Amino acid sequence: MDPKYVLIFLASTEGAKQCLDNGAAVAQRLGLPLRLAHVQIGPGSIVLPSQEQLSEYETEHLGEFEQKQTQSLREIVKDWGHGSGIDAPFDLFEGDEWHVMRRYRSKARLVVLASPHTQPLGHRDVLRAALLRSGHPVVMIPPQWSGDFGSRLLVGWEDVAPLRRSLTAFTPFLQSATHVEVVVVNQEETDLEAARGALDVIAPHAVYRRVDGEGRRTADVLLDEARKTASDGIVMGAFRRGEILNWLIPGTSSRLIQDSFVPLLMSS
Repeated sequence: MDPKYVLIFLASTEGAKQCLDNGAAVAQRLGLPLRLAHVQIGPGSIVLPSQEQLSEYETEHLGEFEQKQTQSLREIVKDWGHGSGIDAPFDLFEGDEWHVMRRYRSKARLVVLASPHTQPLGHRDVLRAALLRSGHPVVMIPPQWSGDFGSRLLVGWEDVAPLRRSLTAFTPFLQSATHVEVVVVNQEETDLEAARGALDVIAPHAVYRRVDGEGRRTADVLLDEARKTASDGIVMGAFRRGEILNWLIPGTSSRLIQDSFVPLLMSS
């Protein structure tokens, strides 16, 4: 069954405008309509690491905060729609994002959302919900990001299934980018050849380089390369070691998600 739309998942007002603008550009690139969604989190949907339940005061405060967020998002979407001329359906739910994301599992082509660590309490697992519940690619937009993305893409190559799925999912972006830089960090010449084999058909204009991390984390090396090459997006695989192991021992994808200053284009 063919995917039907690009879903912009608005966790909160933080980064909402950037997600709307970039999500519209993604939908236009793919020739698909847009759909918007927001979940008003209920107190029963939040588990805190320090306590089993919220106090009466915290429950009341959270409810008021979530209601204000929802109303503010309504206004942001309304103003954005008037300014852009886009009339996209806006789905509003109450509950939690893990369960709501199931609704879009077979319907969305991909999901656009803001960096999870910048979101309020209760909304920080939305990226995992999108990747693992919907099973679709994700474009993550840092709230501080300005402008468009996709003209200069950096590919953090590793010969693993999530990265290959990202290459397939984001082929239209790789094909239309004016510059594609493929970086192989702390790997061998054979890995560089594997990267060429995977990307030559997709992006014949791509440039390939091996980089010695000199003991640094791969995520830090990739972000440094993104700065040096003025990249406006990183194509990557996510959670290749599995969700539980990445939670216990954060890997490259977790660190990129936490620290990236440019949009991330990823699949799990």
